[in-house]
Amino acid sequence: MGSPPKTLQEIAEDIKRDIGNKVKYVALRSADTEFPDVPLVNLTTLEERELCVAITTCGLCIIGHSHDSLDGLAHVTRDYIRDIADSSRPRNHVKLSQQVSIASAVYDEDIVQYYETIYSLLDDVSPMYREAFCSELSDKLLLLQRSQEQNMNTRA
Repeated sequence: MGSPPKTLQEIAEDIKRDIGNKVKYVALRSADTEFPDVPLVNLTTLEERELCVAITTCGLCIIGHSHDSLDGLAHVTRDYIRDIADSSRPRNHVKLSQQVSIASAVYDEDIVQYYETIYSLLDDVSPMYREAFCSELSDKLLLLQRSQEQNMNTRA
């Protein structure tokens, strides 16, 4: 039997830890009093773009384009609650098949875009994140290659 699913707050803390070196700023924000179960993450991309991201059971949602902006929170949360209450209605979001689903939404009055992970969200909104990620991956692969070459040389 696997470990229990993570709470949304634990996911928020993981996100902060995981992306800290690939964004200029990341901080957890205390949840809004109207939606206390929705953790929020303020971040600033490497391009200086500020975002406020909500983490719901549906996923990650960009709810504002500045830190602490809650403009889209009521819209995203209200739609999710309405969809859960009325199972006969078509869903406005996609539930993910992970133990704890995370997605993200870019808030628009009519369109909500969900992301499965913080990495896919950043990949979409921050070209410099993509570059930093690719550079880090390339560096790790080069280290692995050198290590394998050294092992081959010591065996010979």
